[in-house]
Amino acid sequence: MSSSAALLSPLVATFVAPNLGGLSLLGNPWLDVGLVLLAGLFMGLINSMAGGGSFLSIPLLVALGLPAGTANGSIRVAIAAQNGVALATFHRKGVRAHALSARLIAPVLAGALVGSLLATRLDDALFRPLIGVVLLVWAVVLIIKPDRFLNPPDEAREPVPLTYALAGVIGVYGGFLQAGVGFPLIALLSGHLGYDLVKANSVKVTLMLGYTLIALPVFAFAGQIAWIPAGVLAAGNMAGGWLGARWQLAKGSAVVRWFVLVMVIIAGGLMLWPMIAARLG
Repeated sequence: MSSSAALLSPLVATFVAPNLGGLSLLGNPWLDVGLVLLAGLFMGLINSMAGGGSFLSIPLLVALGLPAGTANGSIRVAIAAQNGVALATFHRKGVRAHALSARLIAPVLAGALVGSLLATRLDDALFRPLIGVVLLVWAVVLIIKPDRFLNPPDEAREPVPLTYALAGVIGVYGGFLQAGVGFPLIALLSGHLGYDLVKANSVKVTLMLGYTLIALPVFAFAGQIAWIPAGVLAAGNMAGGWLGARWQLAKGSAVVRWFVLVMVIIAGGLMLWPMIAARLG
């Protein structure tokens, strides 16, 4: 072991590992921290490209021993960091749709405040099955009708009253349960308004950053953030958010379409598998 690793190992074992839920999945604090960092990297990449990264991070934090409500709150730290990095990357590369973001941010923020307040008032006994039900519904939608996320209209449309209503509903959902919120945002921005997927993602990360900054204090005030695992996850998320934004800027909408399609299949398969396995068994 190197001298730096020897110095840091007791710190990791003393301060980080116990706060990753009090449970070591891999029997080694370095491996546990590495697992959370790796999950954060994939989560940031997936979320910046399409959505659904929380399908990975929430179960991991719960498996590490965090209550479901705390896991749902803790990932907001990582989401804020990831979207901040992705937004800065889009902005530096000239992909900007700030006017549209400004028009949609108010209903999204209002909805997120309502959703996060509701989430912090549910105990884990209710929250755990609720997560399962919501993710199962998303799996069915993503498998049956993936085209709504992949085939936007030929020309972008101006927002209408329905657009703002849908933005508010998505805000409630995102504030309440982070998992999968990227998919309805892509549907709204690409399928409903007709923006290409790269520009839609630039607006998506702006809106997600905004509502996360509204939801985060609510969860913090309710004591539903485990700051150390949240910080470790955030470090991975920032790297993934940067990588995802750079990748789609280099490759264009085609790679985003494929990425969304792959996430549709993976997310749908993972969520439906327990039900399928029970029927087969």
